[in-house]
Amino acid sequence: MDRRVLMGGIVASSAFSAARAMQGYGIVAPGVDSWSESLMLLHFDPEVRNGVSVRVSRYPDLNCSWVWCHVLLEGKMYAYTERRLPCSSIRNLGTAAVGDYDSAAARVAFTRSGSVDQMQDIRLSAKVLGRQSSEGRDGPGDIPIAVHALFRPEKLKANPPPGRSEWTGHAEIDLVVGKRRINLKGVAKAHEQTQTAPRFDMPFTYAMMWSPTASFIATSTSKKRYGNFEADGTAHAVTDFQPSHPDRKRQFTALLDDGQRLQGLASRVAAYDVPVFDRVWNGNIVRADVGGRPMVGMLNDWRPQDQVFE
Repeated sequence: MDRRVLMGGIVASSAFSAARAMQGYGIVAPGVDSWSESLMLLHFDPEVRNGVSVRVSRYPDLNCSWVWCHVLLEGKMYAYTERRLPCSSIRNLGTAAVGDYDSAAARVAFTRSGSVDQMQDIRLSAKVLGRQSSEGRDGPGDIPIAVHALFRPEKLKANPPPGRSEWTGHAEIDLVVGKRRINLKGVAKAHEQTQTAPRFDMPFTYAMMWSPTASFIATSTSKKRYGNFEADGTAHAVTDFQPSHPDRKRQFTALLDDGQRLQGLASRVAAYDVPVFDRVWNGNIVRADVGGRPMVGMLNDWRPQDQVFE
């Protein structure tokens, strides 16, 4: 390649990167098609007293990132969320050997190693300023929060929608809130999703629950109900998921591909809201019974007032 062409390309790329940085951040509008991608990692201890939930969403074509960081420490909720963050123009593809979900502006390093089909691990390092709150409000607080986590998957879940990958596995987490520090180990959940269709475009209820020997993942929308139930190494597709109205104790049923019907009960332990567009997404950390199996996890709602419940 002609050296002048190569140098010209480098200069042009540098100028574009500098101009993009000067833009600050973009805005995500509801209902707009644009490439987007997200990575999320969750873990709660069996007593549901301590845990973490961290999610980074990237909109490369819009120069915008969203970061959600929620921590449960000794039963108290701490939160940091921000939608006013820049984003590089690089896209993360599931076939790539690395998925880079870092947000330097938020001091979050979040990386998948290995393709989604043969993922080796997810590494997370976050240092944010949060607040003791479950309120859906962007911006930093005055409490230092640090999360360092290593997640190793056990199995890629079956029956997800196109572009989505879900895993349960084992996590080791070092968590610091203010001057308090704890180490957590145990079963954890992660998922990654890429799409061009608008996000948060329709009401939904999403369940993700797990234990050392079982997991339950299910989504209910007006168009489709689907998921995966795994117990003792045997997996079944969820063909129907019917949650009841949001409440502190919430019943649900799930139909499996072998005709089995699971009965479930989720009891809310903690809750938090996240601002999305001009509304809030409702996150519920739960202790659950799924077909007679105790689990922990989350049962979340987006626009529940527009959702159809059983």
